[in-house]
Formats: sequence, C-alpha cells, structure tokens
Amino acid sequence: MTPSRSRQFADDAPKSNPWQDDALGFRDFSARLAEALVRQNAPNGYVFGLHGEWGSGKSTVLNFVRSHFHKWHEESCSDIATLEWFDFEPWIVSGHQDLAAAFFKVLSEKLGDGTDRRATARRLAKGAIDAGADKLIDAAAKLGVVIDHTGGTASKAGAAVTKLAVKKAAERWLAEPSLQKSYDELVIRLRASERRFVVFVDDIDRLTSSEIRSLMQMVKTVGRLPNVTYCLSYDRQIVWAALGELAPGDGKRSGYAEKIVQHEVEVPVPSRTGLMKMLEAALPDLPSGQAMGIRWIEMLRAGIFRWIRHPRDVVRLSNAMHFACAALRDEVDAYDMLCMEALRLFDRKAFDWVRDNSDLLLGEGLPSMRSEEEAARAADELARSLGEDARADIVPILRLLFPNRANLFGSRRGLSSEQWSQVVIRRGIATKAGFRAYFSLSPSPNAVPKRLIEEGAAPSVARERQIELIDIALALKDDQGTSLVGEYFQELSYRVPAMGAPDLVALLQALTDRSVAVFAEDGESGLLGPASAHHVITGLLLERLGPEAAADALDAIFAGTENVGALAALYVDMARALGAIVTDGLPQRDYIPAERLPALGQSLLPKIEREATADRLSALPYYYDVARAWAHLGDLPAARLWLAQEARRDGHSLAKLSKGLLGRSNDGARTQYGLYRDPETDIYDVDAIEEGCRLYDGQADLSEVEQARIRALKDGIVYMRVRQARSRPNDEEH
Repeated sequence: MTPSRSRQFADDAPKSNPWQDDALGFRDFSARLAEALVRQNAPNGYVFGLHGEWGSGKSTVLNFVRSHFHKWHEESCSDIATLEWFDFEPWIVSGHQDLAAAFFKVLSEKLGDGTDRRATARRLAKGAIDAGADKLIDAAAKLGVVIDHTGGTASKAGAAVTKLAVKKAAERWLAEPSLQKSYDELVIRLRASERRFVVFVDDIDRLTSSEIRSLMQMVKTVGRLPNVTYCLSYDRQIVWAALGELAPGDGKRSGYAEKIVQHEVEVPVPSRTGLMKMLEAALPDLPSGQAMGIRWIEMLRAGIFRWIRHPRDVVRLSNAMHFACAALRDEVDAYDMLCMEALRLFDRKAFDWVRDNSDLLLGEGLPSMRSEEEAARAADELARSLGEDARADIVPILRLLFPNRANLFGSRRGLSSEQWSQVVIRRGIATKAGFRAYFSLSPSPNAVPKRLIEEGAAPSVARERQIELIDIALALKDDQGTSLVGEYFQELSYRVPAMGAPDLVALLQALTDRSVAVFAEDGESGLLGPASAHHVITGLLLERLGPEAAADALDAIFAGTENVGALAALYVDMARALGAIVTDGLPQRDYIPAERLPALGQSLLPKIEREATADRLSALPYYYDVARAWAHLGDLPAARLWLAQEARRDGHSLAKLSKGLLGRSNDGARTQYGLYRDPETDIYDVDAIEEGCRLYDGQADLSEVEQARIRALKDGIVYMRVRQARSRPNDEEH
C-alpha cells in the first residue's frame, strides 16, 4: 500500500551552525562561552564543566562553540592565533590505562598540527619520526606508549598517530620505565610552548558509572596539563551519582567532582516559545492550536509545557507522532493523539491506566458498563499510584481527554464544558472508534473511516455522491459481519447542525433513495440499528431545514421517487410526528406544517397501488410502513388483504410481515421474540397469519432468524387465543 503522504522523522543530531540552526537561543550563550575559553590562560591546566539534563542541548552548544572558533580563526583574530582544539571521545576505549593512553595519542596527533604541520606530515608519511624534530609530539607519543606498551585497545582507538608512527615510538621508548618521567617531560615542553589547547569531552553522562570514574580520575591526574583547558559536557546528577562512592565521608556527594571541575555553567533553559516553534516545525501537519481555543490552552498548561522541557523531548514526541499518524491516517484527533503519545513517553503510569480501563472510560456520553463503585475504586487506584504531585499534573489531562468521564477525576459535573458531539466529530480518544484505533495502531474494524464521514458532511456534496457514500458505508462490516451504515448515520448526525440548506436537501434525498437498502441491513439491530439511525438523522435534517423548507424538500422527493418503501416510511414518520397516526409515547414534532401532509399522501397512494397491482410490494424488507400508510390514506381493506396474501405466500414473506408484530429481547446469549400484547388486528388478519405459520414453520430454506420469528408468531397467536378465550366468560358474567 502506498502511504498517503510522506513524513520525515525529526533528526536528533545536535545542530552545528549557530547562524542558521539556532532555534532555542543558544548562539549568544555559545559565543560568550567560546570567548571565555579563548581568553582563558591555563598555565596549570583548567577544567571547565557544561551541565545540562539529558537532551537539553549540550552537544549543540559545544558545536556552536567550535563554529565560533572556526569563524574567528578564518578571520585571523589575534586571540585565537595560538589556540587549537580537538575532541576526545572516551566511549571508544575502556579502563583507566586505555583512556590515558588514548588521550595522549590523540594529543600527540594534534600537536603535530602546529607550525611545522606539513613537514611533520611528510615525515610521518615516510614512516619515521625524528626524535628531535618536534619534542611535544615525541613526549605525548612516548607517554601514550609507556601507559599502554602492549599495543592493545588504546593503540587501536583510531584517533591516534599512525600505526607506523606508534611502532617507531614504541621501539625508542619501550625501555623507558618511568611514567612520571614521561609525563614530566610533556609538562615541561607544554609550558615552554606558546600553543594553547581546548579539549572537548562530550556526553560523559552516556558512559557507565565505572567509565565515568575512570575518565574523571584521568582528568584529575595525568590529564591536568599546562595550557590545556578541558571542556567537559555532562548531566551533573548522573556524573555526581557515579562518583558518589568516591565522595568524602561528610556526605557531600559532589566533593570529589568539585576537586576536578574548577568552574561549571549550565545550558540555558530553552524558552517555551522556542520549544513550541520547534514542535510546530517538526509537526507541520498538526492543525493550528488556535483553532482549538480554550482546549489548546488547557492542554498547554496541563501537559505540553510540563512534557516539553528540552530539545530532545521535542524530537521524541514528534517522532512518536510521525509514526502514529502514518499508521492511523488521521483516524484519531491529532491533539488527543499528541497527548496520548506524551503520556506514553513521559507519564507511563497514567498511560497504562488509560489502556487498561477502556470499559471504564468509553461510553460515548453514556454511563460506563462498570458500576459507580467500581469506577470510584479504579480512579482511587490511579490517584494512589501517581502520588499527589503527579496526580495534580495528570488528572487535568485525563479530564481533557475523557470529558464524558470527568466525574471520575474530581469534576463536580458529569460532563466537561466540551459537548459530546464535538468529541465525536473530532474522533477523540474518548470515543470507541478513536480509542480502539489508537491502541491497535490502525483504524478500528468496528468504526467507519473518519474521512468518509467528513466527506459526507462536507459542503456541496451532490446527491449522487451522497448515495455512493451510503453504499460504501453499507458495504463496511464490523467483526461480527454487521453493516456499519448505522454508525455512519450516527456520526454524520453530529455534523448536521453545521450543514447548509442545499447540503441538507441532497443528503435527505440520498437517505430516501437508499432507505430500503438500509432497512434490509437492519437485521436484528433493533433500537440502535441502521433503521433507527436512519430515522434519527432524517428527523435532524428536517428540523434543521425548518417546516416550510422541509415540506418543499419532501414534495420534491415524493414527486420524483418511485421507491414506495422509502416514501411510505417517510409518510408514516411525518404522520406520527404530527399526530395524524397516533402512537403512544411519541411526542409530536412539527417537521412540516400539518396542512401539507395530505399532499404527500396524494402523491404516495397511487404509487402503492401500482406496486401492489404489479405484485412488487413483497420485495420490501418489511411491510408495516406501506400497510399503515395505505390504511391511513383510506384503503384499509386493500392493505389488510395484501398482508393476508403475504402471510400465505411463503415463509420469507411471513418472516418479514412478523417485523410489525413481534418485539425482541436479547439476554446476551441469544435473541428472543414475542408477540405484542395488542397486535393491530385492524390491519393484520390473524387467521391468515396463523395459517401461514402452520404452512411454513420448518420451511427448509429459511434462515435461523426467520424460523425463530415464525415460531414466535405461532406461539404468540396460541397465547393470544387462550387469553381471549379466558376473557370471554368474564365479559359475559359482567
């Protein structure tokens, strides 16, 4: 599958150009630091420390310092004329002797880059060193070999003098027994030299504790050389902890380190503005936070400012977002996903709690499946595991992510200020679709793709395209094989208030055109199935249009549509809403003016009669609406006769007829059916239905559901007959 768009992961490499890459305001700081190092005279050596937490930008600062050095060198500044600088990378060697040997070999190579660099290079190329040509090189190389005369790990460290040079030096100085003598010789020659050196040692906090101790011991002893300034970069907490066992007995854990590092500065704390600009640059597809209003402000205050403290935090979070977005294809609200990824990276306990309590948190605005006592216990468990400080930080984020369950997190109200419809529209993590998509890293098989819903609610979508979108939703199936078209209508319903009149009419027309197909998919879904969702969204569209505009739209639909099943359902809905067809418990709604209902009936009745004459009504997924509309429009005998014929036609027709007579219940294991206590015997011929039950109970090609319906009809009629028989003697006595 070809990705919909390419996303580039953020680069965690430190920046090098202070004039182009200074997103966090390190340029001026690094310039002042570079100037201090240039002007630093260190006749006895000097150790300078740069402290910063992990990911705070220490390496970037050192790179900027080097860039300033290079710039000043190119400009021939007098202060830097005698200064040279190089990097020592301790993590490529191990052990105190190896570290020292590697350091002096790196130093000997750097010493060869002085005024006689070219001549020295030529001599090295010839494979010989004149012991008197450069005493500094000789002294440093000698010291390195004396420390590690085996030619072991240190001599293979890479950044040393050439193998041939080391071999020649070893031949001359292997006989030298005194390390101190070699060191003293190097000290004397460095004091006499006019050259100054800055040695950068970065990422000390990446070493193991034993390696940190070895390095700091080396710096304290053989590493303290005249005119050499060491610039050590580290996280103080890590280095100090590694040196803890070497600290004096008075409890000052930093005592040993303070004898090594003579001066320390801290990496400047990045500004929030700079970090936010970095995050925005790393996530160009993230919608503007300003469009979110107060929710974005709350998110910044409760989470983002706490999570994003250093440049590396931005890199980690943006890379996590790139990965999640590439997998989910915008199926989860981007800002909810940002919060969830931040919880995963920076507040893992809260993240795990959210993941493990889906049944508690999900509900789409409805009460959780758990009892209130269980919910309270789960929330208390979270509070205990977080601790007071963490709870004060994290609970506001959880309220923001799950506004439907805000009462779990100390809110006085059951719902937050954000309407549930908005949570659904943006597909927040609090919705089942959003939650399941995020934690499975793929769109939920039980949810309609968000892009499909957004297209259905978009402006200027023609009736034909709306029909296509409904067909796509009809074809989508959940993991139980049930069509997701009802889910499509439910989510689309939340977007109806924002739609314009032409778009409302186009969608209403498409819903009418596909209503029979939707009702056929209704299966056993009941009140929450596709048919119910279709009725709900149809009513919302009519309400949004207003009575007169709705009536005009329906006039056009009834005049231009031959779909009798769809028109009959619309007519019955309008007649019930206006009270023309009385239904107990159904409130009246003035979808259209009452005086305009008869015109719809006059358009519908001849179409019903034509379909009945052509014997095409039996193809409908159910019969009640056509029968009720036909009877209401003045021809009750014809409607009753048609239903009696369908009862005797075959088992499939009888099962469809039963949808107007049977109620349904589900105990979780199976679905059970029962005859309504007072079936509408004015429309339904009970004798014909009873005859059909005798004929088709057990028909071979019926589905299990059809067979269950026919058995329920048969049993229900028996009970109805018994109940009627028992009531007659009582009536006669009275």
